[in-house]
Amino acid sequence: MSESKPGESKSSEGAPQRRLLIPSFLTPSGIKGEEKRERRERRLRIRRRSDVDEGKAKIHPEVLKELGIEDEVEIVLVGGGSRERKYVLKVIPSEDVPRNEVWCNEEEMRRLGVADNSIATIRKPLGPKEEKGT
Repeated sequence: MSESKPGESKSSEGAPQRRLLIPSFLTPSGIKGEEKRERRERRLRIRRRSDVDEGKAKIHPEVLKELGIEDEVEIVLVGGGSRERKYVLKVIPSEDVPRNEVWCNEEEMRRLGVADNSIATIRKPLGPKEEKGT
């Protein structure tokens, strides 16, 4: 009896047959498990408000629940061409905010160049939250 190497099998004539190895990035997504998770996002209106603290955003609690946001929100603004601006702010749930709006600090938005009533994409930030310990 002869031993065959892993990955090779003997045919009826005795000649070894080679297996074709396909790289994982060429494998169809239907065969591979569902690794890609859909990101939930919504287009909402950014409003400048003086009653909101810097670095924070007030959003309706139902919108937060719908998007799966707990503590931080990513606000993405498109500025024409390929210019895309992203800001990550802490979230404050507030029933006073209409469902189609996000309230942010007036001075901070002015400094960042965000106009009142701008439309932005709101979503949960990518990746795990990294905290710096002491």
